[in-house]
Amino acid sequence: LALDCSALIRQVLYDLRAYFGFVVGGWNQSYQFDTLPLKANSVQELQAGDLIFISGTYFDTSRTPKPHNMTHVEIYFPCEAEGGSRRTIGSRHKYGCVQVHQDYSFESKTYHNMVYHYRRIDTWLEGTCRSFCAEHRWQNG
Repeated sequence: LALDCSALIRQVLYDLRAYFGFVVGGWNQSYQFDTLPLKANSVQELQAGDLIFISGTYFDTSRTPKPHNMTHVEIYFPCEAEGGSRRTIGSRHKYGCVQVHQDYSFESKTYHNMVYHYRRIDTWLEGTCRSFCAEHRWQNG
């Protein structure tokens, strides 16, 4: 399945819209980040389905940075039985395929100065999907 990282999250939420009670707007990973206010301090605090966001600086300085310099998102998908406590599902390349990755950390060819942000999806599980960010104003999308 060829989806970029934020489109994968949108597709999952769309497919599970009856469960979640909403459809996420058509914005990118920066918007998705802004809708999840519950932080985890480390990957060990995440539950399956929580999200790992990555902010960074594009190597190509002509690219416009996204809000929060957010560049990527993946779904945390641990499998302790297989030794995969750092495993994720995501699409790491713009026109790549959705894949299971054995480790959420990786070296990007598109951006550097990577910072990992761990977010719990509890607010989504409670049926709430709105921006909690006062800095960025998102319109219905």
